[in-house]
Amino acid sequence: MIRFRKFIQAFFFLFFIYLFVKARFPLSAWPPSDIFLRSTPLFPIFDCIANLGFSIIMLPGLILWLLTVIGGRFFCGWICPLGSTLDLADGFLSHSIKYDETVVRALKSIKFIILFGSFIAAFFSMNIWGYFDPISIMNRVVTIVWYPLATLLIGTTITAFSKIPFLSGFTTFLRGYFKKFIMPEDQGYFLLTGATAIFFLIILCLGVFSRRFWCRNLCPAGAFLGLISSISLFERKVDDTCVDCGRCSRECKMDAIAETDIKRTRKNDCIICCECTIMCPTDIRAQKFNMLIPPSRTSPDFSRRRFMQTTLGAMLITGLGKIGMTDRGNTARLIRPPGSLPDERFLEKCIRCQECVRICVSNGRCLQPDGIEHGIDGLWAPKALMRSGYCEFNCNLCGQICPTGAIKKISLKEKQKFRMGMAYFDKNICIPYARNADCLVCEEHCPISEKAIQIEVKEIMLPDGSKRSIKYPYIVPDRCIGCGICEFKCPLPGNPGISVHNNRSPKGVSD
Repeated sequence: MIRFRKFIQAFFFLFFIYLFVKARFPLSAWPPSDIFLRSTPLFPIFDCIANLGFSIIMLPGLILWLLTVIGGRFFCGWICPLGSTLDLADGFLSHSIKYDETVVRALKSIKFIILFGSFIAAFFSMNIWGYFDPISIMNRVVTIVWYPLATLLIGTTITAFSKIPFLSGFTTFLRGYFKKFIMPEDQGYFLLTGATAIFFLIILCLGVFSRRFWCRNLCPAGAFLGLISSISLFERKVDDTCVDCGRCSRECKMDAIAETDIKRTRKNDCIICCECTIMCPTDIRAQKFNMLIPPSRTSPDFSRRRFMQTTLGAMLITGLGKIGMTDRGNTARLIRPPGSLPDERFLEKCIRCQECVRICVSNGRCLQPDGIEHGIDGLWAPKALMRSGYCEFNCNLCGQICPTGAIKKISLKEKQKFRMGMAYFDKNICIPYARNADCLVCEEHCPISEKAIQIEVKEIMLPDGSKRSIKYPYIVPDRCIGCGICEFKCPLPGNPGISVHNNRSPKGVSD
């Protein structure tokens, strides 16, 4: 059974990576690249709160709920890619730190604090759960850290071996294969790479305190599945041949087996890993997992007082987040992906999974994860940086890949009319205005058929008394969609002579 579980873990982890890699141009419809993200157990309930109703995109998560009622908290032990990564990392860490039982109960309640706090915050239109969702965390880390690092190492290795004469043909083939199926068109460079890597390393290194520390004590998805699995039909059963050696309790990675009564299992903590079954003396095998009807029930370690503390704390944090002053100078340059909902609704629905950021690398490369300069609730939300990339005119992949609907699925024709922002000239540095010299780069690259950037020719008097005709560019507001290619292509070093600002009206998309 253990080998079979590890095989299933490996299969789903590789399936997760496969879905990640296939999220690129051209995007294939099957299997859906966002199916893993929509399978997270928290998504249906928080999407229901955000939309005040149910939608078809919740279906994978709802199916997981049903399977949990039948089979227990198997998702954490068999499918979750973050759980599989923690199992692998825990094999390299020491877990010698011991806790008092009171400390263990207090730690285990943290995940319920995060879960219930997220519920309260969701009713105030603040998204907290997306930061802690295990599938979002894995997708975020793979997008911003693992994948760029892997493609850099692969590309560097192929380049090094291509210098060996008898390997040049093979490396050329290998580079073409990787570019077509695995590697992005260009090397990815992202903001928050260091911060994201540190965040993930902290999750891994918490394993020095206990195996699967994150799953035991912090994961809100695990807490929610634990609530459901407390009434599950499938659970551990110990027969009368048990010799009460206590090894199963000591070695349980989730501390789901009570040390004082090893025949009792905390079902909300048990992830059906089945490792307890092989810890029995080889001639006994007293433990099995059976389908029990009616099932036994267990309740999580979460007191009424702690629930009240969580509720009041969540309301306080949410209130502080809502009344915080935003810097209008910063928000003027805050541009969301094409098809995005109005910003407040966008932040409520976005789970910071970086799917749109990942797929943008294949095209314009303008999307980047945001920091906290636009507010703490904007951390890891996607924003467009036109100086480092631009929104490809013939691409609408970010809306196709978004698992939550924070970015609407709009047709290419609609996308080509969607106003992300508005371009403005800085006449203090723009070459024609500041130097009285012709520069038509922005006008030449404007993708709009009728050109949102037009040219006005004026004759000016130079200091030496001569006259010259200068071509001055200007914006036609009704045509500009804020794609940012003008800003990206501006030849000025540093600050560009033309930049895109947040001005979505009147061509935005409403919810």
